[in-house]
Amino acid sequence: MTTKLQTLGRRSAVVLVTAAGFVAAATPAHADVPEGWARPGSVDKVYMLLVLGGIPLLLFVGIAVLVYLPSLIRGERIAPGAPAIENQWLGGPRKATAELAAPDSEESDAGGASARW
Repeated sequence: MTTKLQTLGRRSAVVLVTAAGFVAAATPAHADVPEGWARPGSVDKVYMLLVLGGIPLLLFVGIAVLVYLPSLIRGERIAPGAPAIENQWLGGPRKATAELAAPDSEESDAGGASARW
């Protein structure tokens, strides 16, 4: 049986090894530009924020508009907890077989397929 201290030690070791792996994987990113290549200029921080934050945000808003716009055009409510639309009939009436109409008389066609031989 393991104690809480042993479990904490194992989890800490996994976190430290994972963090060390990320640092080791990122070290080639600090390499110098090879000889003969053009030295890249510095990137403006505002431009970087617009590209890395603005484009994903614009895509998110665009997709959300494309998803919700047809429902809004039809006049449906999109708020959580909106009441069900009453004029839709998906799958037929919600009646059990016991609620089906029984035949009233011998000539009645209600209550089944009315197959005859």
